[in-house]
Amino acid sequence: MALKVPLSYCPIDSEAIKNVLNQYAGLSHGDLISDFETKLGVFANTKHVVALNSGTAAIHMALKAVGVSANDEVLVPAFTYVATVNPILYLGAKPIFIDVEEHSWNMDTDLLEVAITDSMKNGGKPKAILVVHNYGMPANMERIMNISHRYEIPVVEDAAEAIGSRIGNKLVGTFGKIGILSFNNNKILTTYGGGAILTEDQDLAAKILFWSGQSRENKRYYEHKELGFNYRMGPVNAAIGLSKMDTLEVEIDQRRKAFELYRRFLTGKSFQFQEESVGHVSNRWLSTVSFVAHQDIDGLVQYMENQGIETRRVWNPINRQPFYSSFRYVTEQNISDGLFSKSICLPFCLSKIESTAGAILRGLGDK
Repeated sequence: MALKVPLSYCPIDSEAIKNVLNQYAGLSHGDLISDFETKLGVFANTKHVVALNSGTAAIHMALKAVGVSANDEVLVPAFTYVATVNPILYLGAKPIFIDVEEHSWNMDTDLLEVAITDSMKNGGKPKAILVVHNYGMPANMERIMNISHRYEIPVVEDAAEAIGSRIGNKLVGTFGKIGILSFNNNKILTTYGGGAILTEDQDLAAKILFWSGQSRENKRYYEHKELGFNYRMGPVNAAIGLSKMDTLEVEIDQRRKAFELYRRFLTGKSFQFQEESVGHVSNRWLSTVSFVAHQDIDGLVQYMENQGIETRRVWNPINRQPFYSSFRYVTEQNISDGLFSKSICLPFCLSKIESTAGAILRGLGDK
């Protein structure tokens, strides 16, 4: 059955893309990329932006820039997508997985500090804290940055899902040493493949720009003194990003409206949602819901698919993944497993929210 309600579909506006490309006819293709970087910098109120070909590449370059290398430890939440964690291993480093808070689904800061002090007792100190703002929900950056300063461990923010999310008037992705964004196909701002780093540090931005362009020396001929990476964003991807920047705030407002509608239709003690802390504003990239009573989650997802509605299980914790199961996991109540066992992501389609919620209620009644 063809899906009538996709999870997070971003339609291609060919006319808007063509208009942007026409504006750059005869100009350097690189102008598209640099102008997209400039617009992102204005939006995020950050000094330096480097556009790359994926959020994964952005995490790789960010960790390398803050000094992560072979055998270093990187603190990262267990409840996230594998793309957050893979770059740690690209660098030969080791992840330490941290369980998450039940209300925000983000890194538990008490456990973060436990992990740091345990490592220091064993004669080492983690090289970086890799924070994730899950499903657009801001993590507890005030506490995380306090811990970062006290232990002198740099913070990299994975804001791949969280463009426009903020704490007070400051956007997530701009608290740490470096922040990263993703513009994958299903993101609120998509370039149909792409990512970026955000930083106030000119030297770090210059390093990332250099590495991501194959570490080519500034000479009239090709010379390379360091290992480089083919990570720069392409000009057509940048053109798509430019075509969508002016409507970004509207798109975020619509995602937040979708979440509020879901919360209106899925009421009662049977349902729990990610909660915003005081002063935290989530872009609600994907609306998510947990079912308090034990449910057959796979059965519910299949039921919804049979109705032509796409839902998705939330992140399967990385510490459960066979490839990563040997790495340390710091937890007390194993919240990450609990979220995986009882939660799903809901589709973004404003005109279908009420009917989708109704299908969920019927699906639960059938279990």
